[in-house]
Amino acid sequence: MIRPSAARSHVDTLAEYLKERLPHHRRDTLRRVAEVLFGILQAESTLHRKIALHIDREATPASITRMVARTFHETNL
Repeated sequence: MIRPSAARSHVDTLAEYLKERLPHHRRDTLRRVAEVLFGILQAESTLHRKIALHIDREATPASITRMVARTFHETNL
């Protein structure tokens, strides 16, 4: 498993890469996408609640699960 500080660094790097390729999207949206992508890789699942366990945020697990669900349902992505 990736250490939380290392995962944050990878999330930031991926978010910056996505911003270069998708300049019309908001930086916070792309960071959320990067967090969810790394969560999917770590959880080895697409279940929202399992992905939420691998996202390092100061929020309740239910809030993070809802954020993951919103990311999947974002039609502009």
